[in-house]
Amino acid sequence: MDLIRSAITKTKQVQKAIDELSFTIHKDPALVLFFASTSYSFEELVACFAIKYPKSQVVGVTTTGEMGPLGFDEHSLSVQSYAAQFGKVQPTLMTDIAQYPIFGRQKLVSSAKQLGIPLQSKNIEKEGLAFVFPVGLHAGEEKMLSVVNSIFEHDGFPIFGGTAGDDAKFEATYVSVNGEITSTGGAVIFMKPTVDFYIIKENNFESTGKKVKITKADPEKRLVYEMDGRPAAEVYAKALGVPVSTLAQHWSLYPLGRKFNNEFHNASPFMVRESGALEFYCQVYEGATLEILQPRDAIKEMEKTIDNFTNHFTELNGVFACNCILRKLQFQQERLFGQMNERLKQLPNLCGFSSYGEQLNKSQLNQTMVLIGFGKLRAE
Repeated sequence: MDLIRSAITKTKQVQKAIDELSFTIHKDPALVLFFASTSYSFEELVACFAIKYPKSQVVGVTTTGEMGPLGFDEHSLSVQSYAAQFGKVQPTLMTDIAQYPIFGRQKLVSSAKQLGIPLQSKNIEKEGLAFVFPVGLHAGEEKMLSVVNSIFEHDGFPIFGGTAGDDAKFEATYVSVNGEITSTGGAVIFMKPTVDFYIIKENNFESTGKKVKITKADPEKRLVYEMDGRPAAEVYAKALGVPVSTLAQHWSLYPLGRKFNNEFHNASPFMVRESGALEFYCQVYEGATLEILQPRDAIKEMEKTIDNFTNHFTELNGVFACNCILRKLQFQQERLFGQMNERLKQLPNLCGFSSYGEQLNKSQLNQTMVLIGFGKLRAE
């Protein structure tokens, strides 16, 4: 079924770029997702997409690298369209995910109910799913996820997404829903698809066997002041055998990990504060014991991920991906994009972006890639 289509362009003139993409995507889609480098005017993109697709739901996100049908790209504009036959979709814009995310709760309830999602269902995992696209740089992703999850009486509603970026400028990120733009909020898209879906998370890291305990932290601010009772940056650098002054050059390859159900959830540092504290891309809690991780072979892990992922389907209509900025930087530094893309282009109608964080169900993740595919699942 021709339910999902994807395209990408590097054409910089906005109207020409959208006209070029429109030759590939659906003429009258139910939903249009676009992911844009900061080399484009986001305001102009939002306005032009609204004019081009007046009957569609349109959601846009700024990025730090894009993904299209041929894999990783950058300084580009990527788009994915969903046909009306895909199912019901309803996007909602939250305008403040850091200070007052609860103010968006009633809008979320109304949107979910509008699609016929029974919020009290004991089998809520079978009632649909949500895409979430928080803005970055406000440390609000966990709060946003908490509010989205709070509208359901029971746990288990599938939530999938990535944090908006700004090409590693770390100045301002943007998300839009149907012409309205926010730099402090995020988009939530509830879906009730007519086809199956499957989600997979890739983490190409394993433990070094070294552990540290968080002894002083402020999770709200994503700050870790002390590990093992000493300044966090000092302890981390000593464990890696490098000077504190060069620590930032090493943590993308040696992040910290929290183990859940025999699987690591990475906690990646963002910067060293003058005090010796570390600021992270996600919340880290006092009292937690974290392991220092090391990379596996990235190409082999990608091959295993794609094989595992595609083997779940007898028919795969389209794939959406969120890939961490730190993975993107690693792949660039190691010149792996070509080999990665040889694998990624096997995925039909691929679209996505490199993000400042990845969301899966209740968790904000780092240094991973999450994939969601739509189609017909293989019978178990």
